[in-house]
Amino acid sequence: MNLNINSKTAKLYRWFYATNEMPQSLCPYFWKLVLMWVFILPYTIISLPSILMDLRMSESRSMGERSGVGFIIWFILGMLICMLSWFGLFFAEPGKDSLWFHALAAGFIGWGAAFVFGCIALFKWSKEMWENRHVKYDESGRRIWEPVKEKEPSIIAEFLKAKYNKYCPKINWK
Repeated sequence: MNLNINSKTAKLYRWFYATNEMPQSLCPYFWKLVLMWVFILPYTIISLPSILMDLRMSESRSMGERSGVGFIIWFILGMLICMLSWFGLFFAEPGKDSLWFHALAAGFIGWGAAFVFGCIALFKWSKEMWENRHVKYDESGRRIWEPVKEKEPSIIAEFLKAKYNKYCPKINWK
């Protein structure tokens, strides 16, 4: 089985497991991918501030720049927590001038801002799709069809075939 070493899944695999070596057999690679997809969201959320600081900052940056970026990251995470604080309304009622009451207010403002920015993004996307709606034709008036791309094999389909036939194919990374 031929797989691309620069595919999104392979890059995520190398990042999640902190390795540069890829498995040579489909069976362990498949089960490690399943485990990775189960745990990647909690792992990313927990390590998000560290990931963002590593991506953006280097040791040559000043303390003020690193502190500013850290403040922005924690502000965004706090705003996300405020935006999710409404789940608590199912269990209790917030008291007046409590921290939870203010978190709900900030979350309401955050949801409003997210809605406005989402509407703007939707408008830009629909405008772009409307402008690119035309089908291309050649000089004789015939429609130009793009060449059919060969479909890459699905890892899940190949794994199921391998399980059914009781073999584990070798992976050739290209």
